[in-house]
Amino acid sequence: MVMASWPAAGGRGRRPVPLPSVRRRVDEATRRAVRQAIRLGLPVVALAVLVDDIHLLMRYGTQARTAAATGIVAIGLTSVIALLGTRSWRRPQPPALAILLVLYAVTLVNARLLTGDASIASGYQALILVGSALFLPWTPRWHVTWLAAAVGLSTLQLLTTPGASAGGAASELMVAVLAALVSSVGQPLAYYRMQRLLEQRFELRRLTGDTGRHEREVEELNRELVRTARVDTVTGIGNRRALDEAILSLTGTRLAAVLLDVDHFKAFNDRNGHLAGDEALARVGAILRQAVRREDMVFRYGGEEFLILVPGGDRESAAALAERVRLTIQDDSTGNPWGLTVSAGVAVADRFSAGNPLGLLRRADAALYQAKRGGRNRVVIDDPVGAALGWAAGA
Repeated sequence: MVMASWPAAGGRGRRPVPLPSVRRRVDEATRRAVRQAIRLGLPVVALAVLVDDIHLLMRYGTQARTAAATGIVAIGLTSVIALLGTRSWRRPQPPALAILLVLYAVTLVNARLLTGDASIASGYQALILVGSALFLPWTPRWHVTWLAAAVGLSTLQLLTTPGASAGGAASELMVAVLAALVSSVGQPLAYYRMQRLLEQRFELRRLTGDTGRHEREVEELNRELVRTARVDTVTGIGNRRALDEAILSLTGTRLAAVLLDVDHFKAFNDRNGHLAGDEALARVGAILRQAVRREDMVFRYGGEEFLILVPGGDRESAAALAERVRLTIQDDSTGNPWGLTVSAGVAVADRFSAGNPLGLLRRADAALYQAKRGGRNRVVIDDPVGAALGWAAGA
């Protein structure tokens, strides 16, 4: 037989002390096992008692009526104890003990009533004492309590038995003592083996749960890393890597591009410092995130340049978006105390080619250049002739 065991830790023959959470689960599983033993064992015991009553009535006739009635009373009493004990008692051990004592007392009473069946009664007593060690997974302390009570009942029977029948009662007591000794040795072995199996089982579940939780955390971290790798740390919008991936997904679609540049930003940085510059860029990024639609995409194109891609957009809607952004930044007195402005260039490709995206971006950049040459803080739309030339060039 394969014995459940823990690997030696800190010394031969030792096993690690289970965590409190594991110990609680083991205790609860043990209580459930005791309740289950009561539920499953009681019908079997009731059937055995009924069969024994029928046997006694067939063998002794009317002389066995009292013994049969005692068996019926025992079945009813143990059934009530089992019903109440397994449902209302938090600890199932007391009702289990009461059921065993009732059954054991019935065998003693029947042995007293029918002296001709003393050997059969002794066999029943031994069966109850030894069988309880196999089917009731309670602690050895409870088991020893039960064995002591059973031997006490047998001793009481011997003390109250008349002299003519004392020999049979003494034999029954001897059988009970021997059966109790066997039961007291076997039950702790089975109990502690079961405990080790349960500890290993719940410890494995705990470790499996921890592993699953760690895997989910790692997956979440990986998703966060992937997201972070595509977000510009200063502005909180997409970076060039995110732009490259977005371009691949837009092949063959109508696409508008709005390219924006913060006016006189180098002079602003030289005058106010890079920390103020980063703060200004972060504010522009926040305005862009609030201004675009859910399906629009915003990126930091480089330095102080920003790019908005508008899937399905035309010149009018893209220009309106660019103008709205320009005015918001210009009038943002709270987040823009320095009075910064932006210039924007707008271009559209009727069928965008991800294999050659530079045509659309060059036209948007050319329009942006015209906006800067025209005095900055304005929006310029790529002209139709340029659009046709741009599409012919592969935009």
